[in-house]
Amino acid sequence: MKKLFLFFFILFSLTSFCQIDDTPFFIKLMQTEFEAFRKKDPSLWIEFVDGNAVFTGTDTAFKTKDQIIEEIKNAPDIFLSAAETYDNVVIRTFGNTAVLSCLTTFSFTSSNGNLVRMKFKFTRVHVKDGGLWKLVYHSAIPI
Repeated sequence: MKKLFLFFFILFSLTSFCQIDDTPFFIKLMQTEFEAFRKKDPSLWIEFVDGNAVFTGTDTAFKTKDQIIEEIKNAPDIFLSAAETYDNVVIRTFGNTAVLSCLTTFSFTSSNGNLVRMKFKFTRVHVKDGGLWKLVYHSAIPI
């Protein structure tokens, strides 16, 4: 009986403390952000981003959510022929905080008809707020 009790205690403990795999959600969120750029429509993305979010990239400047919204609205037409893939996605959650790291390939057709592929290392931090994951930090570094 003690062994049976111990077995159920361990089983319950493992299932209670395991984190739900939110990987598909975070990938879908990156795809939604990409679609917002393709369609020049920030409304697709805006609810998933904290008002104080910080964005960094190839330049040394920090950007705000409002600046990214303007970039989405004025996205270059290369996004119309573009695709984005995500590899080596690693997500670690710490309570209500999730850290995502992945390799991203951004592909598009240039104005002279050539296929261009650009690789980036993404790092993103999300915080769960009211049951919804919100992006608070995004970094895209070319590799």
